[in-house]
Amino acid sequence: MRSVVAVVSAVAMLAAQIPPGFAQNTVPVQRAMYNPALDPTVSVNQAIVDAFNAFPKGGDPLSKRIADIIVKNPRLGAGLVKYVQTAPGLTKDQKLAAERGLAEALTRLGVKAADMPVKAPPPVAEVYDYTWILGLLAILGIICLALCQKPPSECNVITPGGPCV
Repeated sequence: MRSVVAVVSAVAMLAAQIPPGFAQNTVPVQRAMYNPALDPTVSVNQAIVDAFNAFPKGGDPLSKRIADIIVKNPRLGAGLVKYVQTAPGLTKDQKLAAERGLAEALTRLGVKAADMPVKAPPPVAEVYDYTWILGLLAILGIICLALCQKPPSECNVITPGGPCV
């Protein structure tokens, strides 16, 4: 009975040491898109702020004004996105108008997302983890020790240093 407890305890201790990401992809997560709200180099132009202040209810006039601003200076698009993501007082209608205005500006500029090339991520070197083999060998060794011992009836208890030492 003690050998069964020893084997179960050894297997449980080895299983507890297996890392939580075992047999899962350990490649670090990469951001899927650029977020101008997190980029400190992107600044919001005052014309964008004035457009939102002029049309607090959003709608088609705000969309047209934003489209005109972006068509005149396409570099302000990142500032528009940053303002929409970070401004606390924008309504849902204003955000929808900003989205429509940006889409209209991109259409007028001739930008078609379907025509843009897709940039493939860089290849990731494969890393092989063979620690599970060490765990398997340790479990097999413990099982062999438990099963390969001679029973106490075969031991020569009278002679010190007998076969069951």
